[in-house]
Amino acid sequence: MIKTDLPVSKREDDAFQRYPYANRIATVIKEYEKSDSFVVGVYGKWGEGKTSVLNFIKGELNLDSNIVVINFNPWLFRDEDQLLKTFFSVLANGLNVSIEGKKEKIGKKLLDYADAIGAAGSLVGVSGVKGFLQHLGNKFSTISIEDYKGKINQGLENSGKRVVVVMDDIDRLSNSEVQSIFRLVKLVADFKNTAYLLSFDDELVASALDSLYSKGGYDYLEKIIQLPLPLPRAQLSAVRSYSLSNILNEFKSHSIELEESEMDRFIPAFDQYLLSFISTPRVAVRYANSISFALPLLKGEVNIVDLVFIEGVKVIFPRLYDFIKYNGTFFTKTYNSHSFSRGKEVQTQEEAKKHVEDHLELYPTLIRERLQRYLKVVFPQLTILFDNDAISDYETKDWYAKKRICSARYFDRYFTYVVLEGEVSDVSFDGILDQIKEMDFLNKRDDLVQLISEMDKAEVALKIQLLEDSFTKDQKKYLALNLSLIGDIFPEIDSGGFRIMAPFQQIAYFIQKCVEDQGPENRVLLAVELMKRATPLNFAFEIWRIIHPKSDGGSRPNIFTDSDFRQVSKVLYERCRNELSLDQLYESIEDPHFRYLLEIGSQVNPIGIKNEIKDWLQSNDENFIKLLYAFSQTTHSFGGSKKGRNTYKSNFSEAFYNLLKNVVDIDFFYSMSVELFGDQSDFEPTSDRDALTDEQLVGWFQRVHLDKNIGELNQDDISND
Repeated sequence: MIKTDLPVSKREDDAFQRYPYANRIATVIKEYEKSDSFVVGVYGKWGEGKTSVLNFIKGELNLDSNIVVINFNPWLFRDEDQLLKTFFSVLANGLNVSIEGKKEKIGKKLLDYADAIGAAGSLVGVSGVKGFLQHLGNKFSTISIEDYKGKINQGLENSGKRVVVVMDDIDRLSNSEVQSIFRLVKLVADFKNTAYLLSFDDELVASALDSLYSKGGYDYLEKIIQLPLPLPRAQLSAVRSYSLSNILNEFKSHSIELEESEMDRFIPAFDQYLLSFISTPRVAVRYANSISFALPLLKGEVNIVDLVFIEGVKVIFPRLYDFIKYNGTFFTKTYNSHSFSRGKEVQTQEEAKKHVEDHLELYPTLIRERLQRYLKVVFPQLTILFDNDAISDYETKDWYAKKRICSARYFDRYFTYVVLEGEVSDVSFDGILDQIKEMDFLNKRDDLVQLISEMDKAEVALKIQLLEDSFTKDQKKYLALNLSLIGDIFPEIDSGGFRIMAPFQQIAYFIQKCVEDQGPENRVLLAVELMKRATPLNFAFEIWRIIHPKSDGGSRPNIFTDSDFRQVSKVLYERCRNELSLDQLYESIEDPHFRYLLEIGSQVNPIGIKNEIKDWLQSNDENFIKLLYAFSQTTHSFGGSKKGRNTYKSNFSEAFYNLLKNVVDIDFFYSMSVELFGDQSDFEPTSDRDALTDEQLVGWFQRVHLDKNIGELNQDDISND
């Protein structure tokens, strides 16, 4: 809730322990025994609480029946003539109300006095009491100004009352207006039994008075203000209590509860850094209001503690806020490489450090040093620049998971206050995660698709991967089961045209991690269930490939025994064979996946698979080249769908030949190649990346086959010898 920056007037609202100070000033005014006019000045900067102190003083003075408090707002006049008339009118009205029973009211005398002075003309250029009276005398020799003033003084003394005129916000007037106010107090309105209570920023007012007095504005003030009282600095503990109370109340009003770890991060940083920057109560209110504005827009979309931190920078150091806003790379880059590119510039780590240091030079030394330490709390990457620290991958994933401002993927959101087009709303995403990590959507696949349909799938895949460490084992199980149902909604090619680590593969790798994190028995059960349900079949094979003990060249942990993985493989094989024919399977899945299927078949039914493949080959000559495609290297270029994508065959190695031998009678296959394509064995490959024609691919196979057979014959001859 937005707070107004209004002063307080009740003792119970005194958040900064100023009431005793105000009470003492009121006591001094009440106990002043002389009848001469005197002036009290309360000095303080804008926003420090001067008006609240004046309200406390007035409250105490109003308890005394012998005190007449009159408020005069110096902002209400257009020129000096109006100032005089307005001042005496306000003074007259106040006195007429407060001093009853007099035959001739003092107010009438004041108005006559004002008319006389007003007729004399402007006070501009008149200095000193003698000069003022001489000025009046020159204008009206028949009018005794002193008689007017004497009658007023006599009336005030006879009333037994002390008049206290309160003027606030004098420092907000123009220089000429400030000068008029002080001429008024010094030359015109210095009545008996009258006190003036003025509040202002003494530096600003002294500057405005410099031109009025040759010795300077402060010297002029000393001649007018008999009791100068600097406003006491608010106690740090009071500022802390007030500021934190405002911030925590904002959290409460928006139903935000910080985790203990986040509270432990927030409070020390607030106490060490932000608190020292909150110089006035007004800054504390503006800070709370800035947070109040931002929270409804970004609740659930960013890290709340970081939002509070950066809003503090915005309110207290707006230039630094803009510098951070427009130079995000300096604050979010992990600098793992020597240089990084930003637009057309190439920024080195040293140059980035210099940019940050150059901006911090704008601030005084103590503030600069404290700001640098504070920024390192908000942006840990700066420890690389200033302390040569290192940042781990775990830390960067943790920043992402917690939506920290130091994560490059969240940085802009803190400054735009919206989820940018193309980004996934964390509020929506977290709501979806809450559902799919706690229940099985096996019979609600359409509902699951609908939940994610409007979201950018690349963002979804990335978010799920980066949040991996935040899920429990049970949650990972449900996530794996549910995500396996919707593999078809994730693109197989990323925006740059690459297959490697496109969303389709990212989700498959995430599922592999979910399987890996289960216990040994649950691991097998989960993998079996995935083979039964993963959709489409291409996705089932992608998951199978990644959880394979020899996946990625054996670099991944071997999470299955051989017998366990054979069980998993058999489930996938039987599912495929029960659902579709070989022709349908070839059309439905990628060439490598068709090869995986036949490899599994060679383990499940070694003899049966060879007979079945022979029948399949004989049923249609085109099946020959299909099988050869499945057992050769597929190279992908950029873009396109599966069938429209620019893919080609580029390699037939001995490894492919050995796999092919396990699923087909290799001599029969060779004979079929010669029958369909003739002898192409004179083909000599020059590269394993160039596109091959069907004849060249067949030639490569024939060459390998003949080389293998000659090698085997030679080996037999050696053995016979």
